[in-house]
Amino acid sequence: MFTLFIRGALLYAIMIVTMRALGKRQLGEYEPYELAMTILLADLISSPMESVSTPLLHGLLPVAAMFVVHGAITLASLKWDRFRALVSGKPALVINKGQIDQRELDRLCLSISDLLEGLRAAGYLDPAEVGTAIVEANGAITAFPTAGGRPPKTSELNIDPGYEGLALALISSGRVQPDNLRKTGQSPEWLAQLLSKRGLRAERVFLASLDTQGRMTLQLSGGGLLRFQALDPGKVAW
Repeated sequence: MFTLFIRGALLYAIMIVTMRALGKRQLGEYEPYELAMTILLADLISSPMESVSTPLLHGLLPVAAMFVVHGAITLASLKWDRFRALVSGKPALVINKGQIDQRELDRLCLSISDLLEGLRAAGYLDPAEVGTAIVEANGAITAFPTAGGRPPKTSELNIDPGYEGLALALISSGRVQPDNLRKTGQSPEWLAQLLSKRGLRAERVFLASLDTQGRMTLQLSGGGLLRFQALDPGKVAW
């Protein structure tokens, strides 16, 4: 019994390491060859996990082989576009200038219901609002509005919104995040003083984030929200 437990834990850890080594995209939407490999990996791992009579090496060697094959396919896909199109497919234009391409849908074995579902997932309730839609190689549908339906850009309205970047979490679940605080160019003493002026300590803050306009948002543990200007926008360091 203990042997089964150890084998299961070991194979589970190997599966995690293998999936992590394949890259972050492996955890999101799969390419066809990645999906096939994931299914095979699960099958290869299950046999030595269930049976003590199956040598552990018989499960590890095929996993190593799959990892090498995956690396070779990925490398070849990066170097040769034709090979990538062969193993992964290529994007297909299914709506062009507001008109649905029925032949392309038939070629992709997609029904109109599938297309409408994908458009709803992209945020469009009415297909008439879509000017262009593309079925990506991984099967996801990317949709863009018609020229008259898109929101205006700030440049078209002659508005300068200033620099907008990633807001940094300075406190998370009551714990100061030193790496993020360092990126802002501020010290722990600065943060403690900022909180002290409002009668707070870091332990009472569920989340504190600072955006690139110098605005601080504090969500307190147990409820409560505060927003205020913590830095001059010109002093933003990241």
